[in-house]
Amino acid sequence: MELKWEKKKACYEAWLPLDHLPPGWGFIYRATNNMSPMDTMPPAVNLSSYHEECQSQDVVIVGNAAEKDYILAGAVTAHRSLTYFQVHKEVRLSGILVRQPHIKPDETPEKVVVLRGSDWRKLLRDYAKLAAEEMGVKPIKADKNLTGYCTWYYYYADVTEADFLENVDVLKTKVGSGYSPAVIQIDDGYQTFQGDWMDQDPSWPTPLPEIAKRITDAGITAGIWLMPFVASTASRTFREHPGWFVKNRAGEPLVFSGWSPAPDNLWACLDATLPEVQEHLKNVVLHFYGMGFRYFKFDGLSFGLPDGVYSDPEATPVSAFRLALKTIRETVPDATILGCCPPFMACLGYTDMCRVSVDTARYWVWTDEGYPNNCDTFSCGIKGSLQGTVANWWKNDLWFRSDPDVIMARADQVTYTIGEARLSAAMGILTGVCLTSDHLGRITPERMEILERAAKYRLRDGVPADETAYRWPYTFTGTVNGKKAALLINISDGEKSWNFADFGLPDECEEVLIGQGIVKKSLTLPAHDAALIISK
Repeated sequence: MELKWEKKKACYEAWLPLDHLPPGWGFIYRATNNMSPMDTMPPAVNLSSYHEECQSQDVVIVGNAAEKDYILAGAVTAHRSLTYFQVHKEVRLSGILVRQPHIKPDETPEKVVVLRGSDWRKLLRDYAKLAAEEMGVKPIKADKNLTGYCTWYYYYADVTEADFLENVDVLKTKVGSGYSPAVIQIDDGYQTFQGDWMDQDPSWPTPLPEIAKRITDAGITAGIWLMPFVASTASRTFREHPGWFVKNRAGEPLVFSGWSPAPDNLWACLDATLPEVQEHLKNVVLHFYGMGFRYFKFDGLSFGLPDGVYSDPEATPVSAFRLALKTIRETVPDATILGCCPPFMACLGYTDMCRVSVDTARYWVWTDEGYPNNCDTFSCGIKGSLQGTVANWWKNDLWFRSDPDVIMARADQVTYTIGEARLSAAMGILTGVCLTSDHLGRITPERMEILERAAKYRLRDGVPADETAYRWPYTFTGTVNGKKAALLINISDGEKSWNFADFGLPDECEEVLIGQGIVKKSLTLPAHDAALIISK
């Protein structure tokens, strides 16, 4: 195939000059617009070379950490385009290039704000509030930790109806217990092909309405997993309606690789600018809503913004994506919508929850065991999930309820330690979302206690305790039930100690995640463990 260079169409760009700043500026806080990280480095970095560029998405901070002086530039709207930032250093910081690829030079750009202050943590929370207001995010309801169950991390795509119903029967006995499930969600396996959500696979012989009723009769919300914006080329939806999909320049459906095994591995994205596609989306969600499902996990959302040809020539990938979400939100306004693989800002105002971390797994980090999704080494495991969760702390309960993926506490079919299980539970304490895939009929009492403690405690208004740059934020301070508290996370391979006075805590505190009880003045954790201390 012959390849030819083409001149890219012009897009909106702007330049924020920084060359007037005094020497010493270099602190960079960068972000991603999705749960997938740029790399394994912490979100705060130091531009060390003479000439360098640093990429960020949605928001970026530069600053002088020694002088505690910081400047934040961040997009507060995403109606037609996402926003990308590029910090330039040419011996010293020279400026920030702002790019919005789907805004033409003569169009109104997405709104970007510039804030300055002495605490980069406060700047991030202030920015998050401004963006939430601009994008119409309603106040987040997070009075209680969200508990529940999904099938994926125990059975993956091989889950059978018998597996699911076995867990439902056990979970029903837990209502009113220390880990009382609020949601039970089917996660894959029930459908024939990706995209044919209303076609039930023969391996699930019981009609889904009956399954939903078994859940709701116990006073638990029934949940369902689907990818509403994509369909595989093997699906009936794709074969019968090829004109429903975003096209390539040749006028054919734009097909890309998904994560499913063949023949379900090639996907296309529905073109939400078509009225018939909007009706299809309504029919799909009403199909499940009518069965009694009120919790929707929408996966693969980042596949819903392909840069292709839409039926509406004025549409952009972001505007079409938001139209699709708006159609669903207005169809089931009282349902809970969890966005998975979400483009964060494009979801604002239409989702109740968003995944903020990569997939967890039944191990701490990647092993030779492999993983059903064929993820790379950083995309799987408790450590990767933890790092995504702590990097996105500033979104918690401002943009959406942050979903850290499920808590891994069980001891069967896993390779992680009990300390690493507590690290997983710490993510639930930080976010208030504490779902699990553990089989609660097989879990040991010791591991069940971890789930119960994650469900019981929530660190409110948690912020990194250490404003030092260039490291992962692994200590968070906030409140638990109105009392000052600190969440301590040790992912290092050795012991780590903390002094309570450093966090403004009294000499006497109670440790509640491990269950140590009263501790005085300091606490030492072994490698790969977590603790929650609350002032007395």
